Amino acid sequence: METKKALQFIIIFIIIYLISNGLYQYLLWLYAPTPDPITLYTSLILCKIFPEFNATPLLFDAAVLISKSQQKLVNINEGCNGIALITTFLSFVIAFKSTLKNYLKFIPAAILAILLFNIFRLYILIEIKINYTSYFDIFHTYIFPAIIYFITFLLMVLWVKFISLKQTKN
Repeated sequence: METKKALQFIIIFIIIYLISNGLYQYLLWLYAPTPDPITLYTSLILCKIFPEFNATPLLFDAAVLISKSQQKLVNINEGCNGIALITTFLSFVIAFKSTLKNYLKFIPAAILAILLFNIFRLYILIEIKINYTSYFDIFHTYIFPAIIYFITFLLMVLWVKFISLKQTKN
């Protein structure tokens, strides 16, 4: 019985992941070579929260240039907007059965948490690029991906331990 549940979880996870990832790849294709709306929104929200930065869509690079006082700092592309994490997270949560009420409460809050942390991550990375340029690559490539994946993992644990299973026991 447990093997059947585990297999069902894996199959649902893979199907949802492939569909959501496929839809996002289609969105990227629709907007190429310009930035997709999610990347653009992420950049604009970053600049709204931290008004010292400016966002300029790069029309033939599928990215958004972030600058400060006319100084070009970083390009934000589709890998920087958090969608890869969100599709993985959604696939996990939906594959791990619960009630519609739990989904409707937890998923938007968790996605908002991931997006806000991602914007905070972008801000810190830009500040590192400005003030500690030699550390930018290690933070961009290793440290922040590990942190944001860990936060997403904690959200998955929260889902399993305290939200999804709690409802099943009642």
